[in-house]
Amino acid sequence: MSEVLAEVKRSLEIEDDEKLDQQLEDFIKRTSKQLCVRLGFLSEVPESMAYIVVECTIKRFNRKGNEGMDSYGQEGESISYGNLLDEFEDDIDAYKQNEESKSVPRRGVMTVI
Repeated sequence: MSEVLAEVKRSLEIEDDEKLDQQLEDFIKRTSKQLCVRLGFLSEVPESMAYIVVECTIKRFNRKGNEGMDSYGQEGESISYGNLLDEFEDDIDAYKQNEESKSVPRRGVMTVI
């Protein structure tokens, strides 16, 4: 988690702040659990999918104060929020298909001459 936290802080340009660290760690933990469920109830996020946790944590941090909103509008400005993991659905599906293909035994073909 510390590598993900460090990357999130660099992306958000956050200096050392213990109060924010705890909040970011909470976001990382929840995002990781959600991703693990979508990946087939894994016990931890695979390294190859950690970027999703980083991106979703940044988005979640930027939504602070707007929890529970689906959309927001004010003076001609409109913001809509979707599920954080939805935009990564293709990546999640690709990962799952790759893992499934590893577990399915392949049948060999034998040619007799």
